[in-house]
Amino acid sequence: MKENLFIKKITTLFENAQASLETTHIAFCFDDNYAMPAGIAMSSVISNNLDKNLVFHLFANNVTNEKISRFNQLNNDNVSIICYEIGDDFSINPDTLVLHVSASTCLRFVVPQILNKVTSRVLYLDCDVLCTNNLNELIHTDLSDKYAAVVPDVDKTQEKQCPACDIPYGEYFNAGMIYINTDMWVDNNLTDKAFAMINSGKVYKFADQDVLNILMQGKTVFLPKRFNILTSLTVGGKEDNMIGNDAVIIHYVTGNKPWYQLYLTPLYQRYLSSSPWANDKLLVANENAPSTTRRYAKLLASQHKYFAAIKYYLLYLKHKACKKH
Repeated sequence: MKENLFIKKITTLFENAQASLETTHIAFCFDDNYAMPAGIAMSSVISNNLDKNLVFHLFANNVTNEKISRFNQLNNDNVSIICYEIGDDFSINPDTLVLHVSASTCLRFVVPQILNKVTSRVLYLDCDVLCTNNLNELIHTDLSDKYAAVVPDVDKTQEKQCPACDIPYGEYFNAGMIYINTDMWVDNNLTDKAFAMINSGKVYKFADQDVLNILMQGKTVFLPKRFNILTSLTVGGKEDNMIGNDAVIIHYVTGNKPWYQLYLTPLYQRYLSSSPWANDKLLVANENAPSTTRRYAKLLASQHKYFAAIKYYLLYLKHKACKKH
């Protein structure tokens, strides 16, 4: 493994700390498409954790300078942001990147190795999350002789992935929230092992998540679901309204993301509105899934917005025609 671990440049956007507060390190990994969701996730963490110093480590893969500069608007007296620019030599076996998975998600393999220089504990979060409560209980989890604290995945995933990864039923975790013991990670050389597995030629259905489950098997602390509540959104749905008030991390799985107009929920709207991205125009839906425009047309029609419904249905037909050619 190269000594720089694909990092081309490290930039501190700003650095603030209050001497009386403890410090929590949090990492996000993203490409240009996920910069805005990462910012909203960070904004939600900040608003619910004013009682601690927060150091955000952003591993940015081909993200424009304009999008990086937006993070400066999260400046607060308990917040620091450090950006790690990923070099062009970073690559992942493309055959194993399926199911909405981008190469950038595999950057989490380098996070503990790099951050071990500054902290023995780091909270890794996917960008498609909201933090809706204080993180104290999570970050005070005892990780002695454990790689990480995690939350088990849903039963449907357990049923398929436990046999595939040779893991006891119930012990396959979702990798959207991992509270990592960086000392133990580095002592056991997990970064090299993870990259060797993901680029071996074998196709892992859930890519980096499968690899991490196999490598950490038997050495994790399992936490209650409220620390990583897996939520699937439907058109115009409000699934996150059904979640209890004790939720700490809400994780929007599947391609139906709440920063698209089609799936925007009142809860996500609330955090979006109080973030620096409040005035950004949201895309209607994932452009790689034109059928969602048809669903949006149906939603508008149900709301008696017929002119807009026709507009989006025509857009859907146009997408469909383009795909045929």
